[in-house]
Amino acid sequence: MNASAFNFPARSHEEPAMIAPQPTRMSLIQIVEDDLPLAATLAAGLESRGYRAVCSANAADAMEQARRQRPDLLLCDINMPRRNGHQLLRDFRADPALADCQIVLMTGNAMHAQPRAGMDLGADDFLLKPFTLDTLANCVAARLERAGHQRRAEERLLRELRASLGETLPHELFTPLGGIIGFSEMLAEESRTKNQDDAHSAAHHILRSGERLHRTLRNYLAVLGLGAGDSNSSVETLAAASVGQVIARGVRTAAVRRERTADVVLELSPAPLRATPDDLTVIVDELTDNALKFSPRGSPVRVNVAEDAGRLTLTFIDRGRGLTASQIQAIGMFRQFDRRKFEQQGLGLGLAVVRQALHRLDGELKFASAVGEGTTVQVHLPIHRPPAEDGR
Repeated sequence: MNASAFNFPARSHEEPAMIAPQPTRMSLIQIVEDDLPLAATLAAGLESRGYRAVCSANAADAMEQARRQRPDLLLCDINMPRRNGHQLLRDFRADPALADCQIVLMTGNAMHAQPRAGMDLGADDFLLKPFTLDTLANCVAARLERAGHQRRAEERLLRELRASLGETLPHELFTPLGGIIGFSEMLAEESRTKNQDDAHSAAHHILRSGERLHRTLRNYLAVLGLGAGDSNSSVETLAAASVGQVIARGVRTAAVRRERTADVVLELSPAPLRATPDDLTVIVDELTDNALKFSPRGSPVRVNVAEDAGRLTLTFIDRGRGLTASQIQAIGMFRQFDRRKFEQQGLGLGLAVVRQALHRLDGELKFASAVGEGTTVQVHLPIHRPPAEDGR
């Protein structure tokens, strides 16, 4: 149908006044129409109703443009040369990136006015030309609203699944793992006292493997937001002595895990914090572990804790291989650099968990490093002193 015959006819007196809901955002409508003046008319009409519109003259251009711009809805003529609207519909539904796009077919040829055929191929709606701007706008708004309802329903199901996993998965994973670790500790101690070297070595490896798996699961679930409980609910004021105990325990845990207790030097001058013991433990444990993991055995790892400009600063210094400036910028979740060259265990989750904990505690993380010389990591945490203590 030519463009001159398609000028959004005025509503008749019998046609009810349907006002399309205004789009809540600038939804993108892709128009596929080989009649370019008609496509421009449709685009102008949709833009007057608050949508963005782009036009494609044929199916090949439409696919390329859709992959670039990801439209919210495709308005497609059926009768086009080479590849018609039904074929383009199949292409969209076969492409994982475009399969969820709302698709409305249109035709001005009564011979093609068979909505069922298009619906069977996956079309969402059908328009017979000529149609009014209100009819088009109502159709587009209804399809986008339905897509929004479906998207929100899927998001709700994902939230429910996430909540369900958060309630059950940690228990199902950590309870049997706790048994493995607990009984291997008993076995290791018993074999050590009875001088059973082979049994003691086996128990020791079981214990270390269990602890490694426990730590990996803890970090993985924390990154996914599936950890047991909400860390914010247990934030408390930790006295300086308690802060010192938590930090010392975290440093020692990492040193024992890496079997490098003799390499770690801890200088501790703690101050009171608003924190959770768990978050503080994770920060200290993970950063000490990283310093040990990426430095040679026998080289010193220094952990310094001191007040600095109203903040408690934790400094972790190693003499390992160091990082380049670009690697420091790219530090993030699941990232280990030079993994093939320097094989290390772990998924790279530790720093992601540290960042989460620091976010909850209003803390700050800084890196300084030189390749071949080592890395210095600093954590800054706000000090919290009760008013009576400030007055002294």
